[in-house]
Amino acid sequence: MKKGFSLLVVFTVIFSLTVISAAAGNVNKNSNTRQTTADETTANSQTTETTTTTQTKAADSKDKATKDDPTSSNGKSENTADIKKQFKAELNAQKKELQQEKVACTQQREDLEAQHEALVAAGKTEEAAALKVKLDALNTQIAGVQAQIKEIVNQRYMVVKAMYSDKELAQFKSAADLIAQMNQDAATLDVGSVMVNNNLIKFDTPPYIKGGRTMIPVRAITESLGADVTWDQTTKTATITKDNTVVKLTLNSPTVTVNGEPITISDPAEFACGRTYVPLRFLAETFHCDVSWDGDNELIDITDSGNAEAPAQEAN
Repeated sequence: MKKGFSLLVVFTVIFSLTVISAAAGNVNKNSNTRQTTADETTANSQTTETTTTTQTKAADSKDKATKDDPTSSNGKSENTADIKKQFKAELNAQKKELQQEKVACTQQREDLEAQHEALVAAGKTEEAAALKVKLDALNTQIAGVQAQIKEIVNQRYMVVKAMYSDKELAQFKSAADLIAQMNQDAATLDVGSVMVNNNLIKFDTPPYIKGGRTMIPVRAITESLGADVTWDQTTKTATITKDNTVVKLTLNSPTVTVNGEPITISDPAEFACGRTYVPLRFLAETFHCDVSWDGDNELIDITDSGNAEAPAQEAN
């Protein structure tokens, strides 16, 4: 009897330990499950945050790329073009104002120099010395104006340079080198050297000066003036039409026709680097344009006569 009771107690204890162990296992399992779920939630949250951050950065980068891309269609390219146009107009206005001041000062200097020579010849030493002081001050003023013009020219050059790709600039330089080799007495002009009606002209081949005459690519200039240009490959003849004026030029021929009337020019149209070149003076006279030449900076301004200001110096 006692032995049976003892066995019952042992079985009861063993069963209790088993239940407690199982319960503890379930608690630990549930705890681990909750921890795993929490870890997964945290990981998912971090992943979502990382994804969101990455997407935000990507969007920011895309926005920046769009803003920086001058060819994008978000309106920024138009704003950039407007800014450049305004900047070029302001630079040209400043240059014209300074050029006028320089012309006036130069004329004044010529007058004072003539007076100074007359005083020296007359033996009026004191008066000549006083006038010499004025001449020196005027020369300093002219040098200052010229320095300002040079700075504007440099800024204008940077604006024009931005119109070209690296490849286009390299091609321009190659054309300039070739023209220099073909014509030993030719001096090529740089990019941004020609402005038509306050607009900078983008050339793929450079204008050049040969024998005191400025030769320019006919199509780039005439189309900038609002003319139409056609080319007859058979006769090697360019036809330029502007308003009621029709001009026909044949390569290497001194005879051109203007509205059917033959005219002889001293420098016929010539071919260089795949482009037809004509004398600037002939085009200016034919289409009634005013041309100013800045010899110090080798710049040419061409303006329709109706909008022209008096040129500082005539270009060849």
